[in-house]
Amino acid sequence: MNNNLNIASKPKMIKRSLARLVAVQILFQKDFNQNISIDQIKEDVIDNYIINCQDEVKSYREKIDNNFLDKIISNILNVTDIIDDKISQNLKNGWKISDLDKTILQILRCAIFELNYFDKIPAKVVIDEYVSIAASFFDENKVKFVNAALDKISKNL
Repeated sequence: MNNNLNIASKPKMIKRSLARLVAVQILFQKDFNQNISIDQIKEDVIDNYIINCQDEVKSYREKIDNNFLDKIISNILNVTDIIDDKISQNLKNGWKISDLDKTILQILRCAIFELNYFDKIPAKVVIDEYVSIAASFFDENKVKFVNAALDKISKNL
């Protein structure tokens, strides 16, 4: 077996994982800063991002897959209503999209966007990536919610 392929693809996977996390952060901030352009928020987040509160502020420009990030954030805003409809259709009775935590909403939006529009990426990979992002912000119950919601939605796409 040739392990060189796995070694070569690992940096790309890490860059995509970080791009997903940054996309969630950018879209979260855009939700609260409607008057600021998505490009301005993107530049600020990339150049001033802290993953761990013990870290110093530093640029993540070289650590993320910028093309992948751009595909997510530049397109997701055009289909947010479609994605939100998919989320709403899969919420339990009595729940509204406005009841969701804003970070969870952005995680779901990004994941559903990928599931719907990036068909070359396996659903399991997308779900695992966004469940990992959820785990970095939330307790086990909310992470299970994200996992269950994405699993259910992915089967209905």
